Amino acid sequence: MFNVNTVIQTQGLSTNSSTSTAFEEHSLERHSQFHEQKLIEKFCRATQLVKLIEGTVENFLRNYRRTRKPEEALAPLRLRLDFNYVELVEHAPQLLHLVVEEPLQFAEAVKYSVYGQVRDLLKANANDNGIKAIDIAQLHTHWRLVDLPLQQNLLYNPTQYLYRLGLALVNGFLSAYTPPETLVLQSIWYCAGGCLRNAIQTSSTDAPLCPNCSRPMSEYQKLRVTENYRLIAVLPAECAQNPRSVDCIYRPILVRLRAHTYDGDLKLGANYVITGYYCGTASSYQFEACHLRKA
Repeated sequence: MFNVNTVIQTQGLSTNSSTSTAFEEHSLERHSQFHEQKLIEKFCRATQLVKLIEGTVENFLRNYRRTRKPEEALAPLRLRLDFNYVELVEHAPQLLHLVVEEPLQFAEAVKYSVYGQVRDLLKANANDNGIKAIDIAQLHTHWRLVDLPLQQNLLYNPTQYLYRLGLALVNGFLSAYTPPETLVLQSIWYCAGGCLRNAIQTSSTDAPLCPNCSRPMSEYQKLRVTENYRLIAVLPAECAQNPRSVDCIYRPILVRLRAHTYDGDLKLGANYVITGYYCGTASSYQFEACHLRKA
């Protein structure tokens, strides 16, 4: 009986210990996310990004004051944020480590940090416009890591057809690209049955159901927000540098290239350096580009 009681007590302590450990890990994760968002906010204020955020909010409010239409309060806020490598080294080396090792986590931190700054700006101007807050689905932060040096430890290795975990660099020649395709970033819906309810969709163009009357909602077609993208094929630069390699076949790399990730026109045969990350959940492409530049 003594041994049984001892086992039960030990199991209880173990369970409590596991629960406590899980709670501590969750608290640490939340603290880490908050810390990352504050680092991004500090970086924005130390660079020109804060001016870009303030200008976007100002344009949003100006447009709403001009029309005073309720649907304009659901309009999108789109920001292209360029995180310069040199500025990250100077102002926020911790952020540079984060974006290289965890680009998806960095993207999430950027969105929530910018959302907090936008919300503060709206509150500061609430008496003038009547908009005190927006839905986070209205915010579209397109970030790019620019001027990243061509580092060997980040470079994609075509001989093994392996990407590194985290951010990677692809150096190669553009061999093919698809016509522009359309990606829906945001659509705004309203109930035509008189319920005066609105809804925002970010991942689907199917009509949502009104939460009041359960009828399919109608879309404000003029307020749909889209972005073009292409699928491109990039042949690794090693295929030209080592044309006589034996027992090696170079395959092109499929990349999804969204419009905000590059400037200018694409040229077949040109040598490009692409910064991005491997997308394990994609079915029709493998590499998600964050920035494209000429080599």
